Parts: sequence; structure tokens; C-alpha cells
Amino acid sequence: MQNLSSYNKINLIFAIIILLIFAYSYVFTPEKNNYPIHSACKIKPCKSTGLSRAFSKIVRFKFVEAKKFNKNSVLVFSFFFIQFFLRIFIIIILQKKLFKDKFVLIFDVLFSLILFVITFNNLIL
Repeated sequence: MQNLSSYNKINLIFAIIILLIFAYSYVFTPEKNNYPIHSACKIKPCKSTGLSRAFSKIVRFKFVEAKKFNKNSVLVFSFFFIQFFLRIFIIIILQKKLFKDKFVLIFDVLFSLILFVITFNNLIL
């Protein structure tokens, strides 16, 4: 880990955070309703209502049930899923010096921004 650049360290931290989101989604279930982090949307439902429950279904490959909790859940989950593998991919590319760091950074920012807009479109508009 000593040879990791600052950018790779950030990518590693993001990958770990996303992995923790997946683990959280797997450990806690809608059936038990045992989520330690409660929704801020309990008083007034918002567009993100049901995402934790939906993610719990998605990590179990129950996509139809997930969409019942939140119609945007599969798209939002796909953002995190793609980002997880993108972070790992970027770490490998930078370690092997396959592309210039600046090119990788610009690609990462543009790709992530476009992916965010596409996958979160229904939640942010």
C-alpha cells in the first residue's frame, strides 16, 4: 500500500465504502426491518424512500421485488456496482501505468459524472 498514489488511495477508500454498502444491504433485510440507519423520509415520503430495502433485495438478485420498494433502485444500485469495479480497474491501470495519469483522471471524472446523471436522473430532477 506504500506505493499507492493519493489518487489510488482515494479509489481504494471509495471501493471499500461501496463494499460496505453492499455488506450493509446484505446483512439487513426488509423482512426483519433491522436497519440501524433510519430513513429521513419517514415523515414525508421522498424519491429515495425504500432504497435500503430495495438494495437488500438486489444483492439477493430479487430485482422485481426491489423495484416494488423503489422504482429507481436498480439504476441507482448499478451506479454503485459499476463504480466499485471502476475503482478497482483504475487502481490496476495506474499501478501498471497503462495510460497517463491525467487521461485516467479525466476519463474517470467524465465517465462517473455521466453515469451519475443517467442513474440518479429520476432522483435529482
